[in-house]
Amino acid sequence: MKRSIIFLLAALMIVSCGKYKPLAGGSDIAIMTLASDALWESIKEELAPQVEYEIRTPQIEQLFYFSRFGIDEYEQYRDDKLVLLAATLDGKDPVSLFVQNSIGETVRAQVGAGERIFFHEYDKYAERQTYMLLLANTREELLDYIRGNGDRIYQVINQGFLSSQFKQLYHTAEEKEVSESLFKRLGFSFRLPHDYEIIYLDTARHILQLGCARPQRNIIVYWRDGGFNKVIDQEWALRMKYWLMQNLMDKIYVEKSYARYRTVEWGGMFVNNIRGLWGHPTKLLGGPFSMFYFYDGVTDRTYLIDCMIFAPGQSKAVYLRQMEIVASTFYTRK
Repeated sequence: MKRSIIFLLAALMIVSCGKYKPLAGGSDIAIMTLASDALWESIKEELAPQVEYEIRTPQIEQLFYFSRFGIDEYEQYRDDKLVLLAATLDGKDPVSLFVQNSIGETVRAQVGAGERIFFHEYDKYAERQTYMLLLANTREELLDYIRGNGDRIYQVINQGFLSSQFKQLYHTAEEKEVSESLFKRLGFSFRLPHDYEIIYLDTARHILQLGCARPQRNIIVYWRDGGFNKVIDQEWALRMKYWLMQNLMDKIYVEKSYARYRTVEWGGMFVNNIRGLWGHPTKLLGGPFSMFYFYDGVTDRTYLIDCMIFAPGQSKAVYLRQMEIVASTFYTRK
């Protein structure tokens, strides 16, 4: 009996070890790239503009950027969060030969027939990893793909980033009691990471402020009944932000010239978004914000969710995008 238990435990350990993957390391936004110098020189001018988008925080930061490493460093960077290999089947350089020797027959056949050039796998060698391969028959074929499909590469990288950040935000614990309390009292709530708390709540004026420190982050929610009897547009959103800042945040103002407008999707619902910069008229204070506004039919309300960060001397882009993830967990039904 004892020997059977020992054997079972040993078998379980073998199975567990086989499934174990380390947590991906490295930068959240650096795409660790392995490519020969000649190939990289020929594709970087087409590839970089489609992936290395910039955001003002107020300094200019990149959402993602390429960082090259050598083939002798592959083992060092293989388990990083973002990894890209680029090569060609006709290449004779060490990187291309390495890739050619690493791929299976299915991949080789797909590339050879011109059926597929871009491959990706999430969590390939490490948890929260995006591992990618750009492989074509020739350099010209690879360039043509990048010119026509560079946005696909960005989408894969961005989705991997968002998934990784979501797991990072919620892996430890959530403020479930706070979330439940807000839902019961207000009819809406968020999935709140463990370090967020209620800073201010005024149900008469329909204002909720959530926040956490180090660095200082604030999520301010304003809501009103209805949504179609008046125009809800960019100007309305900026006016409401101005009103909120005058009442809550020491008369902070918005740099309208830096406002950027877009539409994002939250689980099938399309939401308006404004990214921009805030500042203070007399104090040396400022930083980025990301504001969402939309109508919700469940509660018959229009909501404005304003995410702000103050982190002097620090990179802010990742923090801001983490707050956008928290905002996207907004719900009015379970």
